[in-house]
Amino acid sequence: MNKLKGILPVLLLGNLLCMMDVSIMTIVLPEIQSAFGENLTELSWALNVYTIIFATLIIPFGRLAEHFGQNKFVFAGLVAFGLGSLLTGLSPNLTWMLVARAIQSIGAAAIIPTSMVIGLDLSSQANRNRVVAALAGVQGLAVALGPTVGGIVAQYWGWRWVFFINVPLVILDLIVFGFVLPLRHEKTVTVKIDWLGALLSMVLLFSLSLGLIKGNAWGWQSTIIMSLFTLTTVSFITFLAWERHTAHPMVDLQLFRSRNFNGASLALILCNFFLGGLAVLLPTFLTRVHGTSELTAALLMTPYSITVMVTVILTSLVIRHVNDKPIVASGFLLMGISYVLLGRIPLGSNYRQLIIADILLGLGYGLVAATANILAVADFHGARLTSSQSVANVLRQVGMVLAIAVFTTLLTSNVTHAKRETLAVAYTQVSRLANVTATQQHRLNQKLQRRLNPNSTSTKTKFKPTTITVSTAARQQQVHRIYQQQLLSISTAKAVPVTLIPLTAKHQLQRSITIAVNRKITQRVHQLNRELTELTQRIHRSLKYHLNHAFLNVFGVLSWVPFAAILMVPIFKFRHNH
Repeated sequence: MNKLKGILPVLLLGNLLCMMDVSIMTIVLPEIQSAFGENLTELSWALNVYTIIFATLIIPFGRLAEHFGQNKFVFAGLVAFGLGSLLTGLSPNLTWMLVARAIQSIGAAAIIPTSMVIGLDLSSQANRNRVVAALAGVQGLAVALGPTVGGIVAQYWGWRWVFFINVPLVILDLIVFGFVLPLRHEKTVTVKIDWLGALLSMVLLFSLSLGLIKGNAWGWQSTIIMSLFTLTTVSFITFLAWERHTAHPMVDLQLFRSRNFNGASLALILCNFFLGGLAVLLPTFLTRVHGTSELTAALLMTPYSITVMVTVILTSLVIRHVNDKPIVASGFLLMGISYVLLGRIPLGSNYRQLIIADILLGLGYGLVAATANILAVADFHGARLTSSQSVANVLRQVGMVLAIAVFTTLLTSNVTHAKRETLAVAYTQVSRLANVTATQQHRLNQKLQRRLNPNSTSTKTKFKPTTITVSTAARQQQVHRIYQQQLLSISTAKAVPVTLIPLTAKHQLQRSITIAVNRKITQRVHQLNRELTELTQRIHRSLKYHLNHAFLNVFGVLSWVPFAAILMVPIFKFRHNH
């Protein structure tokens, strides 16, 4: 246990950094978008590439670590993650960033599952639950902390330091690593690598992740998405058939004979799905719809992070003495209540309801995740323990990928509807402007169509009011027209030709007309611009109202899912001797 006390902090720091980078980008995407001049659809690949590669490599890396040495594998993973973090922070463009994020992800896939196995191998049966809860809990905490840390760092040092900050921490971890874990004379296991199983699992997870994440952008019924899901199905069936008959399977299918493992697997997918929904939507909701700073948004999400940490620790301490089923059921119940509250946050709220929802979701996630992570390894030792951890980590990522796909799909649909509703209101408001010509109304409607384009994914609520000006040439043209009309009137009234009207009278007439016309035009322009400013304010309020409901409706629509998840609790054994 004393040796584990020295090793566990090293493993925890590596896990914290890797999992934090799953969500840390969500809050700085607007800044990176401005820096690179890319649209959000393209920039979202910086998030997607990390998640997809991470999920794809976890299982094969778990087996390779046994062959080459688990300590060496984690050490190499830390080096790769640190290098990827440095390169991401230095990125001059999106292409560079995607490559750098891929390197980060490769390092994370080497660290996460193997760290858990190292910790479990060094722990006794008595403290095994605490080790699992600590490592798995810090992973959930890291995903929750990502937007908070990202917001604080970006506020004071800029978005690049969101990635640079990993580098000194990784170097510190590597220095300590060499003292507490052997690298030279490490015990290795000669295992036969199931290369076909590894390839099939990678194809399966890559096609599934890519299809789910990009389904909304590329079209769920498009050829490429249907092809990806077909590839997913074929590779899954082939993977199962191969793993059942090969002598050295990549994933031991005997794992799924354990009720606790099956229940834990489903629970991990679901709780990370609910966590992912919060991490995906809330930063954008707060910064773009409500106009808060990244720092304020980060602080509003902090109660969730703190609650996760405390709940995971307490759950790991009491789970040996409490029935598993009530803990899991209570967790899903709290997450359901949280989603109901998130779906009903009043517009212009002081965020008290949001903070309460944060805390409830943190409590629920902590109860479910801590219990599920412990039960996922409860029945296994040796090679099956390694395999169980690899699968559990994949399922966590599947939950996150599902969250990205489902929440963004619903949000995109809601945002499109919100913009259409706002556009309809705007058209009505424009048609009621008394001092605007038909041509000006048409131009206003065109501008509003561009700004509130329902096909755009932008969620900005603020835009500059339209202003109308009258050029000097236009003013002079109107003065000249009225002046000519007045000269003709005087000529007719006096019964004299225009040429015989005294020059002094003409100058005086022109001066008085110029003053009167300019005064009238200026008054009309001021009145019109005041109307346009009021129109912009009304449209802004309408857009904010509809976008607010577009975001919150996603939580409301899915609020039944956590309650339905309680029905899966009977899958677990009634009581397990931990």
